[in-house]
Amino acid sequence: MKKELIVFLAHIDDFECACYGYVFKHHKEYNKIKIITATTWAKKVSVWEENLKLFPKEILDKIEDINLGFAQRKLNTDFDNLKDKFYQLINFSSYFDILTHDENDCHTDHTVLFSIAKGMYKYAEKFVTIYSPSSANFNPNYYVGLPENVYSIKKTALDKYNIQVEQSYSKLGYYLQSDAHYNIGKSYVLENCVNTSYDYYEVYKILKWG
Repeated sequence: MKKELIVFLAHIDDFECACYGYVFKHHKEYNKIKIITATTWAKKVSVWEENLKLFPKEILDKIEDINLGFAQRKLNTDFDNLKDKFYQLINFSSYFDILTHDENDCHTDHTVLFSIAKGMYKYAEKFVTIYSPSSANFNPNYYVGLPENVYSIKKTALDKYNIQVEQSYSKLGYYLQSDAHYNIGKSYVLENCVNTSYDYYEVYKILKWG
């Protein structure tokens, strides 16, 4: 059965922040992983292209990388155009799952993407949202442990961004190149009394699991 994973994100670097765990754990379920990024930032494009190469070949061969080229922090004014472009990328002849931003997020770009993606809720088999540094009242119900090799890829990828110069204030305090900041997922695991088998985690909210 052909099935696609649609990862719908607002910014370059959102994937590195939150999506490695899900993709590494579930990639065998999909024949294609479509990473759709709404906005672009010239300084970060080359870093993202380098980070794609960190994936093992079995995952990289499935990835279709799409950048829609919208301006950051203006997605609310481009809502209809962005929605049209996103919907045109959905392959309705294939089963698909959606991984995107959460509705309870303080970043307007993130909530715009959730609002657009939820239009596909009834068509998607799975609909899962990610934790972001700008998330508010995030209540995860899915905890994905990161093996050392996956955590190493995540940390290597994030370290390539010049966090203290280029990031917004919401990410500055989160990714200061220390394990404690990279591993906020572990805090959620401990808070929710989940059995901890890994040192590093990413956390998600399952809204639909068909």
